Amino acid sequence: MRKHYGQVVKTCIKIAFASALLLIISGVLSYAIKGKFIAILEIIAGIIAFCAVIFIRNKRNESVNNFLEIMAKSSNSISANIMDSFPIPIVVVHIDGSICWYNGKFSELFFNKDLFDTKLENSISDIKWGEILKSASHYEKRIRIDDKRYLLIANTIRNRNISISEDEDKVSVYIYLIDRTVEYELKRKYVNEKTDVAIINIDNYDDVLQRVNDNEQQQILAQIRKCINEWVDESNALLKVTDRDRFYMFFEHRYLAQYVSKKFDILYKVRKVGEDMKLPVSISIGIGVGGSLSENDMYARNALDMALGRGGDQVSIKDDTQYKFYGSKARDYEKSTRVKTRAIAVALKDFIKNSDKVIFMGHSGADYDCFGAAVGLQRAVRTLGKKPYIVYDNNSPAIKKMYDDLRAMSEYRGMFISNDDAVENVTSDTLIVVLDTHRPSMLPCPKLIEKASKVVLIDHHRRSTDFINPCSLIYHEPYASSTCEMATELLEYMNLGSSLTTVEAECLYTGILMDTKNFIVKTGVRTFEAASYLRRLGLNTADVKKLFNVNKEDYDHRADIVKTSKIIVSQIAVAKCYTKYPNIRVIASQAADEMLNIGDIRASIVVYAQDGGVGISARSLGDINVQLIMEYLGGGGHSTVAGAQVKDKNVDMVIEDVEKAVFDYVANNES
Repeated sequence: MRKHYGQVVKTCIKIAFASALLLIISGVLSYAIKGKFIAILEIIAGIIAFCAVIFIRNKRNESVNNFLEIMAKSSNSISANIMDSFPIPIVVVHIDGSICWYNGKFSELFFNKDLFDTKLENSISDIKWGEILKSASHYEKRIRIDDKRYLLIANTIRNRNISISEDEDKVSVYIYLIDRTVEYELKRKYVNEKTDVAIINIDNYDDVLQRVNDNEQQQILAQIRKCINEWVDESNALLKVTDRDRFYMFFEHRYLAQYVSKKFDILYKVRKVGEDMKLPVSISIGIGVGGSLSENDMYARNALDMALGRGGDQVSIKDDTQYKFYGSKARDYEKSTRVKTRAIAVALKDFIKNSDKVIFMGHSGADYDCFGAAVGLQRAVRTLGKKPYIVYDNNSPAIKKMYDDLRAMSEYRGMFISNDDAVENVTSDTLIVVLDTHRPSMLPCPKLIEKASKVVLIDHHRRSTDFINPCSLIYHEPYASSTCEMATELLEYMNLGSSLTTVEAECLYTGILMDTKNFIVKTGVRTFEAASYLRRLGLNTADVKKLFNVNKEDYDHRADIVKTSKIIVSQIAVAKCYTKYPNIRVIASQAADEMLNIGDIRASIVVYAQDGGVGISARSLGDINVQLIMEYLGGGGHSTVAGAQVKDKNVDMVIEDVEKAVFDYVANNES
């Protein structure tokens, strides 16, 4: 009753305050529009209302405090009897947190123990006495005592009695507990019985079934559906087949925690089916929670898109605020069909034809992959009679040698522009092509995206929660080895690849070579086909090798970093660098690559000091997903190549964060 009455009074006071303020504002505006007389009346009325509200509020607070002070006098037997007969637990506490009085209901909560002069925190572990004292006069918190839930309300009262003796408290804290167990149980039951929506997708359905005969197809599908049905039965869920490779599942929310605790073992069971038959079989699941049935359906669709965009073989859970991910152990398997690539190539060709100019932009701190893809695709723009531009980020030492060579050629003069020039050149018909990233925070010039009306995105990194939106065309394939591989295929299907110069072919090949670590990781059949296509166009592999040569000083720095490496868990090594070398990003990434050549190391992480904070470069041979490790640290990337940037911390502090992230990854990804 008191809480309901108090909330009503508080609401009325707030409304009265707002009304008085509106009257004063209206008076000020009327002074300039309607005239002085009306304005003065409104201002006076507002001031009177404002003062009245303050007076009423102060009188109410004073009456409450006076009542509590009267109750505080233990010598008053009537007051003590009244408080003792209250139907809720009440306790009076000294300023030091020790109990000086409590009624029978409070005593019953603790089996009628003698609680006098004991610390309240010893009896109620959910509270901190310091927080109550800092809250001035009023404090509320939901607590748990045994199996019951209570709302704890504390009021700090100052005794204003002039004749108070030295041994009496000048300040006392009155605490009473309101039983909220029934309310809590009803709320928990409501939440647990809400319907979550899950969409289950069989990854690479067509590609897998093309490799086997009809009998084996039926056997594989039967095994997968058996795994799914057994998993569904664990939650008494409803399963509906909506397509040959897709299922809808409806289950009560209380079973979600059970699935999470088992780390969605359905992923492992389906993957095991594929391993037994030597086929890359896996599933992806998107789950929508926390909303209405229609909202959860939308969340589930978005979650599934996110799971597939991150390479599949994982579960993505989405509510109205965030994504959570589980799984992602299988390697990315390339798609044998090129239908999507052909369709994207035709659409991109039409976009270029219908634009006045095309501006290519990669991620900040550009590397050979994004820069090489831009150089390759600009040839298609030239062939179609349009003007190409490439945004060059000055903070890109990794590509300086390639950039200097191209800039010296007359054909490419004027093609490289700064961020400011790019923004000035954008019109309503300008096409912006974003390469090798899908995160707005990774762009050197985010304003370019905001100003453009047509944006095409080409990327191979696993999808993160932040995504450039909206996009006119998205070509996002996490199975691809590199953006340069994707760009090469697009040029081939646009029937413009033959116009590529030898220099442009070398730029594309360099990007492929860098992201595959000399065709060691993330390399598929289509990767070699793209490289073979570029070789036929006059690619000279010896010239490309020269781009990766380093001077002796940088080589020594790289060796010094590798010397600091240590294995923190099985097959994962971490190295560090405190010195801010001129090319530290390049040196650190090369050191991370070099560490993969040591013994049984399957993943390497280098933490290095740089201007503006600390950088992290991570590499893997594919068995360990370094993207997930970097996501713990606010970064991202690919399963084999990832990184992060950390501000306001030093190298040693970030090393501790990295080690914790590695331990969390290992703990959350054990089979």
